[in-house]
Amino acid sequence: MCGEAGIGAGGAAAAARVRITVASDAVGERELGWGEQFDVREIASFGADAEFTDQAVAAYVAKYATKSADASGALDRALFCRPCQGRGATVLPHGTPLPCTACDGTGQARPLPRLAVARHVRQMIRTCWELGRLPEFADLKLWKWAHMLGFRGHFSTKSRSYSTTLGALRAARRTWRTQQARTHAGLPETDPATTLVVGRWDYLGSGYSPGASLLAAAVWHRRELQRQFTAEGGC
Repeated sequence: MCGEAGIGAGGAAAAARVRITVASDAVGERELGWGEQFDVREIASFGADAEFTDQAVAAYVAKYATKSADASGALDRALFCRPCQGRGATVLPHGTPLPCTACDGTGQARPLPRLAVARHVRQMIRTCWELGRLPEFADLKLWKWAHMLGFRGHFSTKSRSYSTTLGALRAARRTWRTQQARTHAGLPETDPATTLVVGRWDYLGSGYSPGASLLAAAVWHRRELQRQFTAEGGC
């Protein structure tokens, strides 16, 4: 790996250009490069004289973390087929492979050409999937993280195996917003032991009415056409 260094803010050294040479039996030898220049700026979104607080920094990081995930076009779920774990087939007890019926043997939960992402993002996803199948790149598990363009991990916490979940965060935010609105309106604090009854619920039925079913079908059809149009390179 080689690079050309430059001087950033505060006199710290930064890499202006980075080049890495990789080689494999499948793709041969190639040189990968990142950037011809760099740009280092001081964070001044809070104002030149504003104090950096934990809340302000957390809001700033959260804003650009979610913005970057959205701008890159990465998907929010893995692409490999869960029943066959991306192998495209299940192995019977006597060793005979049985093609997976859920993915038709592709190993993909959703066909790559039908992904509603930009064309260059789809190409990066396809590259991760194909490289991940090569023996020399098996340890990287690129096929498993193809939806994140090969980067492991997720840009958002959404699993109960983590320290918190999006549901817990939404509940905490809902409680905080309710308390904030109550304080702003000058309402008294509620007694946790008191049950507030705001109305009565009666069961009327379930499912769509005939008219609502037609509207739902029309919306679904329009969204499916738009998804197919985007997947085919439309804008």
